Amino acid sequence: MSPLMFLGLAALVFVVVAGGALYLQRERHSSFESGIERFRREMHVLAPDKRPRPPRDQDE
Repeated sequence: MSPLMFLGLAALVFVVVAGGALYLQRERHSSFESGIERFRREMHVLAPDKRPRPPRDQDE
């Protein structure tokens, strides 16, 4: 097997494996509504806590 053929085969295997990994990692829901729902969940996680904090002891 020539070195050029070996490199071509290695590149082909790499492209197939990388493409499969990207396909499996992408999000299954791609509708407009799912994007809005994902954004809402992220904002809920990042939103500050609305409950008041208990006072800290000033004795220290």
